[in-house]
Amino acid sequence: MSRPALGERPRACKSSHALSVDPPSSGLYSVREVAGQLGVHPETIRRLIHDGRLDAVRVGRVLRVHKHAVDSFLACQRVKPTRLSD
Repeated sequence: MSRPALGERPRACKSSHALSVDPPSSGLYSVREVAGQLGVHPETIRRLIHDGRLDAVRVGRVLRVHKHAVDSFLACQRVKPTRLSD
């Protein structure tokens, strides 16, 4: 994403969801914490975020993932059991 030119206003977020600033215990996790919960490398989490498969917010230079985003991602990854034919 490029920075706006000098004197130009930054573009507004196109998301229709309103963001609220919550206290630190609001369910925001670091990339490392999410990776630990899912048992994968932190770079895998960063790749999912950059590919748009996992929603995250950037707070300064740090990526944070909301608990709801992790739950939604896991729900989409759920594998339905296959039925064996006899």
